[in-house]
Amino acid sequence: MSKCVLISSVLLVFLNSAFGQNSSYLIGHEKELVNLVKVIKPTVVSVIVQRKNISSVKGQHLIDWKRSINTGVVVHKDGYIMTTGAAVERADDILIDFGAGEYYGGDIVGIDNFSDIAVIRVDSVFVNTAPLGDSDNANPGSWVLVLSNRNSFLPLMTTGIINGIREEDVKMQVTTSGVGNFSGGAVFSTKGHLLGFVTNPKTHPVQNVSRGSISVIPINRVKTPVNQLIEYGEIRRSWLGIYVEKIWDGVSAGYDRNIFPANRQGIVIAEVYPNSPAMDAGIRKGDILRAVNGKSMNHPIILADFVTSLPTGTQIKIEYQRADTVSIVETVLAEEPTINFRSVSSKIRPDRMRESSSQQDPYFIQQMILETERELEGHRLRLNQLKLLWEEKLEEIDYPSKVYP
Repeated sequence: MSKCVLISSVLLVFLNSAFGQNSSYLIGHEKELVNLVKVIKPTVVSVIVQRKNISSVKGQHLIDWKRSINTGVVVHKDGYIMTTGAAVERADDILIDFGAGEYYGGDIVGIDNFSDIAVIRVDSVFVNTAPLGDSDNANPGSWVLVLSNRNSFLPLMTTGIINGIREEDVKMQVTTSGVGNFSGGAVFSTKGHLLGFVTNPKTHPVQNVSRGSISVIPINRVKTPVNQLIEYGEIRRSWLGIYVEKIWDGVSAGYDRNIFPANRQGIVIAEVYPNSPAMDAGIRKGDILRAVNGKSMNHPIILADFVTSLPTGTQIKIEYQRADTVSIVETVLAEEPTINFRSVSSKIRPDRMRESSSQQDPYFIQQMILETERELEGHRLRLNQLKLLWEEKLEEIDYPSKVYP
């Protein structure tokens, strides 16, 4: 046998062996994915929302029904279904399809605007429930499966890889391998546990930091409000009783992240409300809040998200800095009170506030502040991108000065 024939034979055997191994590897993973879908799919439902649109043409009133299909996940044996708040807001009629072609009327139990999560209930029907996962232990590099019913009754599916939790809005960032509208879709771990829902870009401006990535509301952030809606039919949110501000001093880091965390760890306490858990613990205006229960606090959204995820009555440890002294104190979270803003602070003129009692609630105002901060973060990223583009164009035309217009 010639050397050429011998080498060819050895190469052929090697290729056949490698192909066979790769084929078995892919088939094995395909079976795992198929089995995962079989477990998850019965827990995922289609939430069909009808909204009434009334218009007037030449004095005649016309009623038009607009329909949308969204994703829901059964989380309780008594027919409670979790979905995004954006999916059911302003709904006049809700139908639930469990995949068998039969439709059941659904009632909104409650919507948590802070986390953009809603709970619906369907009576007298057998359901398959999805176990809730632990999004805090979803490590970067872990695989997830995303299912979305937004565009059809047949779920649109894709896989993804967890990048981590973003600091600026406490959302889980996932890089997906498919294209399509996964807004409101359910995200599952490889164990079949629900890890969260894909956010709606209209309600969360900081939606995608790069092409091919999605933002996910972590399940650990919403377990408490969802359980409260199921048990009480309302949100009994925990309250610490402080208003905080981020320490913004830092340096520009380019278009992808324009603010580095400050050298000083923590967030500044700008206000402490009377008779609050924070005041009972000895926290004062001007202190720097460093950590709660050992978790570092570098952004107001992180603090608000962490506190509201804990049940009322939870004992917490607060690490704070006053001057050069770092102290640790304990306090118990209270239920969020209804406070008239006029009795707390005079920094905002009452005549500039709406007369609605909810608009005068400090917590409502803090929600507005947090949402505005999210919008500002998105604008900062866009501004830096435009600045870089402007500099590139100036270099192309050899312009002598880089002065922004």
